Amino acid sequence: MYDTLKIKHQVKQLPKEVIEQQEKPFLWKGLKWTPIFNKKTRQVNAYETSVNNLDLRLKGNTIFCNNSLQKWYMGNNYELFSYSQVVKALGKLDGILPFNVYDANIHYLAVGIIIEEEAKPILDPWLSLNGKQPIPMLGANKQYGKKFYLTDYKVKGYDKTFEVKTHDRIKLNKPLFRFELEIYTRNLNKRKNSIGIYTVKDLIDKAKYQMLANELMSKYYKIEKQQSIPLSKLTNKEKEALALFQNQEILKQYKIDHFETYGNRRKVYNKLKKLSNNKHLAHVKEQLKTSLKHTLF
Repeated sequence: MYDTLKIKHQVKQLPKEVIEQQEKPFLWKGLKWTPIFNKKTRQVNAYETSVNNLDLRLKGNTIFCNNSLQKWYMGNNYELFSYSQVVKALGKLDGILPFNVYDANIHYLAVGIIIEEEAKPILDPWLSLNGKQPIPMLGANKQYGKKFYLTDYKVKGYDKTFEVKTHDRIKLNKPLFRFELEIYTRNLNKRKNSIGIYTVKDLIDKAKYQMLANELMSKYYKIEKQQSIPLSKLTNKEKEALALFQNQEILKQYKIDHFETYGNRRKVYNKLKKLSNNKHLAHVKEQLKTSLKHTLF
């Protein structure tokens, strides 16, 4: 389930090369560190190294580490990445990084799941998320996904088969759809139902892992989707609510001009969604839930 992680660790005892601002590469903790220079002053600004695809940067007395944990451990992120594999991956990583990985602070993470489905029929009905319309994800002059940009998190869904073929030159023999949530941990911690993700150790807390899985699915549920509802069964009031919420530009302006009645319209629309007979949307929802369930082991 975990993909990109951004973590940082405070170094208590810096190597002398850093203290002296050495301008040549040096070995420390089994890794080769290369200086990064300020473009204007030409002075050493930081040092960098890598562990396969993981990027490490030492600036001041802080080591920053980021990139895909799943790709580092498995070599890809188009397969299932389960809880037990996460535990093994972090254990292996702890033996390689120049600090106790479990004590490192985590300030950003991405979680995602894969299902074997064509992406386009899943993405076409997506209208908005919390009032934000999706931005197309483009590659090789083709739209292959949709992404929502919000203040504290991003949500995206895309054709994983196409992305792997385009970016990695790997041809997969089945259609794969990936759904991801990228989120700053402050959004998980400073709210009423806090999950409490502060250090890497929290990522292997099984209860918190389950809550993050629920968080991922809740974001999918909140995506406004084009509904298939039998109009003959609706009252005029219900038809008006359906038409309003299926047109995002009108809905946005309506919320501004008629805020006092927006809440009632939303209640009517939420009831209507339960009448939706879109079997494909229902199928995708179950596929995502099943895939997520498999990551818990």
